[in-house]
Amino acid sequence: MGRPTVVPYEGFNDEDDAKALKAAFKGFGSDEDAIIDIITRRSNEQRRQIATRFKTMYGKIKLRTLIKRTKKRTERNFEDLIIALMTEPTEFQAKQLHKAISGLGTDEKTIVEILAVHNNEDVIKIADEYEGLYQTSLEADIKGDTSGTLKRLLVSLSTGHRDESDVVNKDAAFQDAQDLLQAGELLFTGTDESVFNQVMCQRNRPQLRLVFEEYEKLVGHPNRNGDRKRILRNNKRSAFATNRMRKR
Repeated sequence: MGRPTVVPYEGFNDEDDAKALKAAFKGFGSDEDAIIDIITRRSNEQRRQIATRFKTMYGKIKLRTLIKRTKKRTERNFEDLIIALMTEPTEFQAKQLHKAISGLGTDEKTIVEILAVHNNEDVIKIADEYEGLYQTSLEADIKGDTSGTLKRLLVSLSTGHRDESDVVNKDAAFQDAQDLLQAGELLFTGTDESVFNQVMCQRNRPQLRLVFEEYEKLVGHPNRNGDRKRILRNNKRSAFATNRMRKR
């Protein structure tokens, strides 16, 4: 994992920042340069402190409310960006998942991006936050809005039960590769998706990469070409999910 690009700001003072943001939002239009300078140079924890201090200093006016009031005066993308940066990460991810599920058509790409990139602890926290915000479980909403292979894949990812060790076993990877081959390319009746789901959603990431390597040795071509096409014929977005997990 790479180093974070936003680190705690030295000399941080939440009261000074709250005052500066209040001034930046005053009058006709907003001082976007001042807003960007503050928000993008503070860590998430510092931004949360600013939001709390802002509410303490200015009563009922929440910083997020003030940001939303700028939508008629600033670009919508700018507004969305600032709100995202000022939102606690777990809450933001939960809201993005809800938006992806409840919008017109399911945004499978966003769901996969969120569930595939986070570790088990974060996935469980996001799922808990989702249920707290919307009084329904993330799993239930995924089941209600998706189908087929993609549904099974996303439900498995949403449980947060992937092996997170860095232990790799070449023999086990070879066996998984054989199972994937047998379940897919060697069966004329179709693909055993349960095998695919089990391997993709339970193996740790280093082990998963090793499985792909062993598979390619067996068939002489990347795993993306054979059984994955057959498995995912009815839902192309699952191919994206597989590729995302492979790259982690």
